[in-house]
Amino acid sequence: MPLLFQNQYHSQIWIAFLYGDTTCGSKFRKQGWWSVDPGQTRSIWNADLRTVNRFACFYAEEFKDGGGATWSGTGNRWFAVPDVAFNLCYEDNTGCNQKPNFVDIDFDHADNGQHPWLTLIITLGPSPGQIQTIGQVPFDD
Repeated sequence: MPLLFQNQYHSQIWIAFLYGDTTCGSKFRKQGWWSVDPGQTRSIWNADLRTVNRFACFYAEEFKDGGGATWSGTGNRWFAVPDVAFNLCYEDNTGCNQKPNFVDIDFDHADNGQHPWLTLIITLGPSPGQIQTIGQVPFDD
């Protein structure tokens, strides 16, 4: 029951992710960078999406040190992250040198809110910034 990212873009994409984590003072953790090659689908979080904080965010870019295509949010989700691999509580900005706008994810959005997603596939591309989400819901709860 994972969170999957599928790359339909013509180049490798790097993904950063922010999710609920009760061990952090802010109750959120930020983690990255996962690489996803063209045509690849990769699991970046193997969690039961029915049991986690229903809100999370991601940001993706063609080059993890900036430049190139991006998949970013349109709201107010500017989170400080480093340009190297990281696993930090939200409030820890150690080594953070960029502040991209993350895309909101709501794990309880499928099926008119009646069922949370068991698996969520986020497809990036084929155009820069193009995002499609596909949730797979349980048949029986």
